[in-house]
Amino acid sequence: MTFLCILRFILISALLFTSVSGHCRKPRVRREWRSISTTKRASWINAVKCLAELPHDPKVTATVDPALSLIPSLTPDSSYFDDFVYAHMDLNVLIHGTGFFLPWHRLYVQTFEVELRSKCGYTGVQPYWDWTQDAADFYHSTIFSNSTCDGLGSWGDPDNDFQISTGGFKDTRVAYPVPHNIRRNYILQPFLNAPGVSPDNSLLMINTTFTKANVDFTLNSFTGDYINFQAYLQGVPGPHPGPHIILGGDMSGLCPFGLQPPACYHGTKWSSNDPMFYLHHTMVDKIWYDWQHRNSSNKNAFGGGSISAQVDPSQESEYPTGAPPFLNLSSVIPGDGLWEGVTIGDVMDTMGGKLCYIYA
Repeated sequence: MTFLCILRFILISALLFTSVSGHCRKPRVRREWRSISTTKRASWINAVKCLAELPHDPKVTATVDPALSLIPSLTPDSSYFDDFVYAHMDLNVLIHGTGFFLPWHRLYVQTFEVELRSKCGYTGVQPYWDWTQDAADFYHSTIFSNSTCDGLGSWGDPDNDFQISTGGFKDTRVAYPVPHNIRRNYILQPFLNAPGVSPDNSLLMINTTFTKANVDFTLNSFTGDYINFQAYLQGVPGPHPGPHIILGGDMSGLCPFGLQPPACYHGTKWSSNDPMFYLHHTMVDKIWYDWQHRNSSNKNAFGGGSISAQVDPSQESEYPTGAPPFLNLSSVIPGDGLWEGVTIGDVMDTMGGKLCYIYA
C-alpha cells in the first residue's frame, strides 16, 4: 500500500469515528460477553494472549513511591500485558478511594482495548461481564467455560495454588508479584471470623452485593451526587468489590502460595492479572455510564480528592472518595506511560473527548 493510500485510510477512519466537534460519529457498541459470538470471544482471548507475548514497553515506568505502593519492582523482561498490571499496582494508592477511581479505570480499559486492536489485530469491541446474571449461583456460572478456544476458564486447582487449568488462559503466565499462572479460588464469605468485623457482616454472602437489585439501587440513588454514588459503588455493600472478592486468587490480590510480606502484600494491586478484570471493570464502567444517562444532573457530575484512605486512614469516613487536595475535570489522570496528558474531563463522555463507545 502506498503512502498516499495509507494516509487516505487514516483520514477516512478518523472521519468515520470522530466529528469535528470531538464527538464520535459511529461509536463502538460494547456488549455482554455471552451475547457476542464464539468467534468474537475467541478473538478477544487471542488478542489478550498476544499482549502477554509482547515485550515490556520501556515507556511504562513507576511514578509512585514504592513505600506507598508496597509492590515488587518493575520487571523489564516481563510482557506488555504485565505492563498494564504494573501500572495498576504502582498507581494503586492514587486510583482507589480517590476521585480518580472511575475515570482512571474507564481510561485504563479503553487503552487496553486500543492496544488489543493496534498491537494484536483485534477487530472487535471490548465486551463487558454482567455478573448480575451470575449472582444467584456464581460457582456454576456459564461465564466459566472450559473451552480452550472461546472460554474464560473455570476455578483453579486447590492442590496447585489455585492456578486455572482450563479455558483460553490456562497457560498464560503473569509476572507479578512473582511469575505464576492465573489463579482463582471461590470465596463466598470473605469476612467470616475476620477480626474487627461485626457478627452480621462476618456472615455476609458476597454474591448478594452484585445482584441486579443492588445495581438498580446504585443507579436510582444519589441523583446529582457523584461522591456518594462512587462511595457506594466502590465498596461493600456496593456492587464493585464482590466479583473481585468471590473470584479470589489474582482478582482479589491474594498472594501466591508461600509468598509473604515483604515480598507480597495482599490487596487490589495485581487484580488485573486475571483477564476477567477487564470484563468486570467494563461492567463497572457501564454502571457509571448508565448512572450518567439516568438523569441530566448526573451526566457531568464529579467530585473527590486525591488522597486515599490507604495513605491516610483517618480521612476515610469524611472523605470516602479521597481527601484534599480535591480533583476537578482538568486534573490529569496518571498513567505510568500507558498514556499521557489525559484529563478527567476527557473521559467524562463516552462519545466525546478521548472516547467513542456506547453500551448495549
